[in-house]
Amino acid sequence: MEQFGVLTLGSRLKRLSDHLFIQVQEIYSQCDIPISATYFPILRLLQKTGSLSVMEIADRLHLSHPAVSKQTTKMIKEALLEKTVDEQDQRRSSLRLSEFGLSAMLRVEPVLHEMKIILEKMTAFSSDNFMNGLSYLESQVLGGSLADKVLDRLEPIQIVSLESQHDKAFYDLNMAWLERYFPEQIAEKDRIVLSNPQEEVIEKGGVVWVAIRKTKSVDSVVGTIAFAPLKDSALDNKRGEVFKLLVAEHAQGKGIAQRLLSTAIDFATQGGFSVLSLETASCLKLARRLYDKNGFVEKPFPNPSLYARVDVYMEKSLILKMHRDPS
Repeated sequence: MEQFGVLTLGSRLKRLSDHLFIQVQEIYSQCDIPISATYFPILRLLQKTGSLSVMEIADRLHLSHPAVSKQTTKMIKEALLEKTVDEQDQRRSSLRLSEFGLSAMLRVEPVLHEMKIILEKMTAFSSDNFMNGLSYLESQVLGGSLADKVLDRLEPIQIVSLESQHDKAFYDLNMAWLERYFPEQIAEKDRIVLSNPQEEVIEKGGVVWVAIRKTKSVDSVVGTIAFAPLKDSALDNKRGEVFKLLVAEHAQGKGIAQRLLSTAIDFATQGGFSVLSLETASCLKLARRLYDKNGFVEKPFPNPSLYARVDVYMEKSLILKMHRDPS
């Protein structure tokens, strides 16, 4: 429809609306929220105001009286609303949330919080042309599953070792990250490692972990990290490195990066490694704060990096805590 410009504006907005309602309803279904996505404006309004008549609801939401009447009738049948009659005027009645409705709105609150974060990311753009802005919004909303992104933030995330079913997500997540931050500095080594982590990392003594949300079909992968031992004949110790640490943008802010890094640090510590190193770029401020917080210290590069985008080398000394025998 985009090729027809403003002549399909209504159709495009309706397509967006229909898609969003479907996605929100899927989230509600997954989270056992007993309301329809179309009920939200009325439920939220009554949650804030206490009680209103159908006419007052229609005026506040700028909707037609028949549309509100039809919706509220359904909501009364579903026990979300209850009607009260004015004792002074039997012809006047008002609507308010029932106990069941109040409970449902409390249950939906965490869902709304995470949904707001995702939608704010999707709409955080500026454009001097409304139609160009609409095209961008369509690409954000229609180009991926809003439901999956919200559920990634709502449901438990596990850190597990990479399995073959995760290979495509491992590649896609990392390539998307590289294309976003360093589109002109993607090295051939990146493509080789990402295309075959089993051969390039695991079979060489390393480990790859992924942060996943378990689903009925394919695991939803929201983060990755890899660890590899380093050969260092000049030093009588075991050294390792961490790399490919990232979290999908929509799942950030939930502590997943810390959990991934802690997994790698614990593995290296328990494996008797004395030093853990990493390479990063100074422009990645959030990553640098995470590494500083976890005891990594910037040092001179011991060897030239394989990646042109890298300008920071860091190390962390690992001390295996020995448990004393109480006897």
